[in-house]
Order: sequence, then C-alpha cells, then structure tokens
Amino acid sequence: MESHKGKSTTRAKNKYNSQNYDSMHIVVPKGRKQDVLAVAEANGESLNGYVSKAIEERIVRNGPAYKKAYTIIAGVNGTGKSSFSGVLKSLAENRFTGEIIDIDKITAENEVFPLEGSKIAMLRIADLLENEKCLTFETILEGNKTEVTAATAKELGYYIRLYYIGLDTPEECLRRINSRIARDGHDVGDIDVRRQFAERWKSLYRILIYCDEVYFFDNDNGFIEVAEYTGGTLLFKSDFYPTWIRDLDKYLRRKAKS
Repeated sequence: MESHKGKSTTRAKNKYNSQNYDSMHIVVPKGRKQDVLAVAEANGESLNGYVSKAIEERIVRNGPAYKKAYTIIAGVNGTGKSSFSGVLKSLAENRFTGEIIDIDKITAENEVFPLEGSKIAMLRIADLLENEKCLTFETILEGNKTEVTAATAKELGYYIRLYYIGLDTPEECLRRINSRIARDGHDVGDIDVRRQFAERWKSLYRILIYCDEVYFFDNDNGFIEVAEYTGGTLLFKSDFYPTWIRDLDKYLRRKAKS
C-alpha cells in the first residue's frame, strides 16, 4: 500500500512538472559544473536554481530593461580606464554604452580645475539619468560620487554594470601615468595614486550592492577578464590569477565573515 502511494505521489509530481516547467540540457566545459555548483552552494541555492536565476538575469540584461544602462569603468589612475572605454564602445554588443563621462577629459576641455571638472561631470550624469539615457562613467571610485549616482540610477530603474581594471602595483600605475605625460596627457601625483591604491577595495565594496553585473579585467599586457562577481562571490574565469585579484578575493571573504 505504501509503495502504491509513493508511485502515485511521483506520478503527480511528474505531471505537475510537465505542465509547469520545461526541461533543458546544458553542456559546459569539463570541470565547470563543479565550479558553478560550488558558487551555488555558497549562496544557499541548488544548481538548478542558480542557473535559472543566471538565465533570468541575462534575459533582463538583453531585453528592453537593459536599454537603460549605466556602465561604470573603475580603477586606480593609470590602469587604463579610457583605453577600456574605447574597446567597450567599439563592440556591437555594447551598444548601450551611451555617452562616456570622463572627468579628466571634461576638466581639460573646459580648462578648469579638477574640482570644477568633477562638478560639471556630475551635472551631466544627473541630466542623462533624468532623461533616461545610457551612459558610461570612468571613475577612480574615491569619495561618494559613484555611489550616489549608482544609487540614483538604481532608483530610476537602470541596469548597472561595472568593469573594474586592475594592476598589481602602484608603481606600474605611476609608470603608465608618466608615459601618458610624455604624450601630453594629464598628470596625477604619486601620493594620490598610492592613496587610491591603498583604499581601492574599500571604495569598490561600497558600490557592489548596486551592480547587476561586475567584471574584473587585468591590464598588465592587454585586457584579460580574470573574474566575475556574482552572488557575493568572485568566480574566476581562467587559471590566470594576478596578485591584485587574489587580494580582492581575500578582502571580500573577510567582509563576508564580518
């Protein structure tokens, strides 16, 4: 009798599932399933639940809602944010990049001091958000400008994506800045760069909560995607682990425990 009851329950579940769900078979590279499973478990989700949510997020990203996108390109001065903006703008799939807001460029074009250039940039961002236009903001993440604009964009229904560009040392950032100066580019002081570098994870952590997508690129020798931040966890994208991304991983793990 118990066996018959069990079979009836199974048939009922199967009937319900067939009426309410579709089944899909997904193929991933060997070993990748365990990576996804580990991240899913870390976030208290089943493998099916995690993958389903990822699919839904991708649908939102590529659907009508994604047409109102706020892109943040972040990193310490000298990491290559403007170069990455150019790469991003050239890609067909990133047609939602919109107007690029570069405080350094705005400061130079208006022949004003950096503080005034920053004010002009913030007014332009506010105008673009109010008019529901796509935009991209290059930022070192210091202060609260990016956090405030991200919070505003989120309230207005924007889809927010963050690309973080990293290098291992402040010395490498300074070397690139000096190279830029030699080509008539703008200067950034040694003390400022080292301060940015020391505070970079604290500054980054404040805005992660607002982001729908977060990607990390190393720029030691061209832009290489090294990780993605999803569900409060870094998901490494390859066997290439530069020092800075390992440092960030440690920082995020400490924050998760605190």
